[in-house]
Amino acid sequence: MSVVFWHWQHFFYDGTKRVFDPERYPLHGLFSPLYLYGGTAVNLFFCLSGFIFYWLYSGRIEKGGISAGRFAWLRFSRLYPLHFLTLCLVAAGQQFMIRHYGRYFVYPWNDAHHFVLQLFFASNWGLERGNSFNGPIWSVSVEVILYALFFVVCRLGLRSWWHAALFSGAGFILMKTVAIVEVGTGMFSFFIGGAVFHLFVRICRRQLSHAAVQRLVVFTGVMWIVIPLSFGYDFPYRAYRHCLLHWGANIQGNDVPGLILYNASTYSFDLVLFPLTILTLALWETCRGTLGKRVAYIGHLSYSSYLLHFPLQMVFMVAALHFTGGNAFFYSPCALLVFFSTLILLSLGCYRFIEMPCQAFLRGRVR
Repeated sequence: MSVVFWHWQHFFYDGTKRVFDPERYPLHGLFSPLYLYGGTAVNLFFCLSGFIFYWLYSGRIEKGGISAGRFAWLRFSRLYPLHFLTLCLVAAGQQFMIRHYGRYFVYPWNDAHHFVLQLFFASNWGLERGNSFNGPIWSVSVEVILYALFFVVCRLGLRSWWHAALFSGAGFILMKTVAIVEVGTGMFSFFIGGAVFHLFVRICRRQLSHAAVQRLVVFTGVMWIVIPLSFGYDFPYRAYRHCLLHWGANIQGNDVPGLILYNASTYSFDLVLFPLTILTLALWETCRGTLGKRVAYIGHLSYSSYLLHFPLQMVFMVAALHFTGGNAFFYSPCALLVFFSTLILLSLGCYRFIEMPCQAFLRGRVR
């Protein structure tokens, strides 16, 4: 849901041009971290995905317990039905926008070329000219590449922790040096999740006590306060610069320590907070065995809410333009309440009546 807060900015686009003024967004004082940094939750999704796939599939793939076709069909049956539905909804919505208002909504590339890319989950493989149709699908498009890479890596027996760390490092390099930044970003976080899985297995072998797990939970909670503050305000870097200025040091030229501290704040979510959170939750689940059942509905909602929120935003924007002639409504807390309530209800219904039946039907055709 944090990504939905980040995408609240969609209501204030001038056609496809970004106008970003989060201080005016509803309940800004309460939700400002989500408005500003909610998009980083996509990296948590990649990291969690890597952890889960290493847990569920890495051993089976290496031993030949699941074929490439079966693995691909499992992923297709889970992801494609809702993707196809939302793609068609957004395609129709964008045609409505261009005919009635003379401009597309947020994402500009809504032509046949990009529609075909979207059909094959290839919207962000480097073949695109820009963001298109249901733009948030970019992370799922990247995930499809990661699934293929993961399968090959495991089949070749390259699934140890240091292999995961190596592939994560390769993702970081791709993220910094090539045009397909999204693929590098996903690869970087996905294989961090794989490395966290190996750490989880080693800790479980040592039979960590319940008290130790409780202390880890408390520590992780504290980190969710400390790291966002550091990330948002660059406290370590600012303190370092302040000390240098106080001591009269020359800070011109290549300031390597300062650069390290700045990047440490930037990547503290990806390298520390997200892996730590996943590890803590996995250990808590292993220790208590009840957390998964209690929060399972969140997982059920995550994919549907992620894919549905943009087409729903289009509907809300059309309604606002029709009844009020503008987007001022979306500055009110009432808009926030109505939108999220609608999204949650739609996501629950979609999971129950569309996703699960389609998945069962497709998997029933191939065994």
